[in-house]
Amino acid sequence: ELQLNQQHQKCQQTARTMRTANRSQVPLLTPTRQVLFDTSKKEMLNPNSGYKKIVQKLRSAYKCEINKTDITMKRLKESHLLLLGGPRLPFNAQELQDILRYIEEGGRCIIMMAEGGEQKQNTNINAMLEQVGISVNSDSVIRKTFHKYLHPKEAFIGNGCINEDLVKLASGGSKKEEENKPGKYSKRYRDVKDDLANSDENGGLKFVYPYGASINVRKPSHAVLSSGPISFPANRPVAAFYTSARRGKLFILGSMQFVSDEFFEKEDNQKIQEAIFKWLLSDEGGLENSIKNEPELSEYHHVPDITALADRLRSCLQESEELPKDFTTLFNEKLYKFDTDLIPETLDLYKTIGVKHE
Repeated sequence: ELQLNQQHQKCQQTARTMRTANRSQVPLLTPTRQVLFDTSKKEMLNPNSGYKKIVQKLRSAYKCEINKTDITMKRLKESHLLLLGGPRLPFNAQELQDILRYIEEGGRCIIMMAEGGEQKQNTNINAMLEQVGISVNSDSVIRKTFHKYLHPKEAFIGNGCINEDLVKLASGGSKKEEENKPGKYSKRYRDVKDDLANSDENGGLKFVYPYGASINVRKPSHAVLSSGPISFPANRPVAAFYTSARRGKLFILGSMQFVSDEFFEKEDNQKIQEAIFKWLLSDEGGLENSIKNEPELSEYHHVPDITALADRLRSCLQESEELPKDFTTLFNEKLYKFDTDLIPETLDLYKTIGVKHE
């Protein structure tokens, strides 16, 4: 019996040792990050209509949930990323306050808009964005030359990436490799010629910016994509980000169609989208390293409404000649005359051309 007890104790000790060794070899499973799609404001990003590819891409890597009620702080804390894909209804004051507080406390959020800004979409998201130095304009970015895409609002931008780290995230290369390769991010304001001519020299990632608006950016936020020199308005931000003190992240994109199925795989759109979500859902920095070398952007110039002015024509302010003292000399009696002087000539024409007069 003593020998049996000793053998039993040795077997138990061996089993405990094996379990400990196996446990040390198995990596700890990190909880799946959750992406929260908000649909309470009739968002344009509908997983079942036109945006299936981006949703499938996110579902393959993250857990996706849909929020159909008002946004609350409790609901936000359960998710790692809040996605507002083109809201078309106004938020109440408490919702905007909770979203901003969620970002300041370390949450992640991405907001996508469309051409016309909040004025066309009937929302009030700028009320929150302005507190971090961002606002979406009520305009539309167009391309001044027809290349690749014939519709002017489907703007092809070959020199619009103004953040070096975004290119590195999208390319997937190491920092040393990227530094040795020319033309990996935008070298701005050297030339005003078309960015398509020397895209490797002047441009980095090429992307299509369809039916989107420009945005205004000031510190503490920073622009990462611009409209480029060939689009109008020229060299204006179209995407920006904000990082809070507690590592919360906010990303603004002025075009909903940028992630639609039609443009998902056009040019380098997919690479840029993957880089954006990789930065948002990772705990490491990525875009913040390039803000020291951030290039200057062009001022936002307003142009007259040509269509409205064409409907309100005005005569030129030209000084007229002096009127004569005798106003009767201004009448011209030869402008109009009504008499029977030409009737005899008309009757003679019947005989000349041989037509019977009845």
